Amino acid sequence: MPMRFFGKNAPLLSIPQQQRLQAWQALAPPSLGQAHYQTRYVVLSLKTDGLDPQSHAIRSLAAVGLTHGRIRPDDAFWIEPGQPDPEAWLAWLEFVGKAPLVGFQLPFLRPFLEQALEASLDLEFRSMWLDLAVLLPEIHREAALPDATLDHWLEQAGLGPEAVRDPMQDALLLARLLQRLLNAARTRGIETPAALQEQVRARRWLHGES
Repeated sequence: MPMRFFGKNAPLLSIPQQQRLQAWQALAPPSLGQAHYQTRYVVLSLKTDGLDPQSHAIRSLAAVGLTHGRIRPDDAFWIEPGQPDPEAWLAWLEFVGKAPLVGFQLPFLRPFLEQALEASLDLEFRSMWLDLAVLLPEIHREAALPDATLDHWLEQAGLGPEAVRDPMQDALLLARLLQRLLNAARTRGIETPAALQEQVRARRWLHGES
C-alpha cells in the first residue's frame, strides 16, 4: 500500500520504494582521501525546459561513471523523468550510489537536480560536487580564458565541439574531459577527490566567491 514518506507534503511512496530509498541513505559516503583511480566519479548533463528550477522541469538527464580512470559502456544512465517521478529518481540514486558528482556550471545544474529529488522523494540531497567550469581553468591555466565555455574546453582537448548534442553525448564528452583533468592533476600532486575539492575552495577564495 502506498504511504507518505517523511513530511506531510512528501510524494506517495510504496513500501518497496521506501526500502530502496532507505538502502541508498544507508550507503557509506565515498572515501575522498583515496586516489582518483580508486574512485568512481559520476558525470552529469541535463536538459531542461527553462532556466528556473522552481518553475521548470528536467526533460532528460544523462549520467556516466568514470571508474579507475575508465569509461565503460555499461556504466551509463539516462532518464526522461517528468516531475515528480519517484521511480525514475530512485533508479538514478541507485546508479549514482554515493559517488562524487561532476558537472559543468553547477550553479545551473545543481538546483534543478536538488529540486527534482525534493519534489519526487522529499529528499534533501547532499553530495560532493565538482564543477569542471571551476577546475579546468585551475588545472589548465595555460589554456584558460575568462568565462570559458564548454565548447572552448572541448576544442582545447580535441574533442569537438559537435554542432548538436544531447545530454548523453555531453556527459560522455565531460567524462573524457574529466579523464584528462585527472591526469593533469596528478602531475601537480593533486591525487585525490579531497585535493580537487580543496582546489575549488582555493579558487573561490581567490576570486571572492561564496
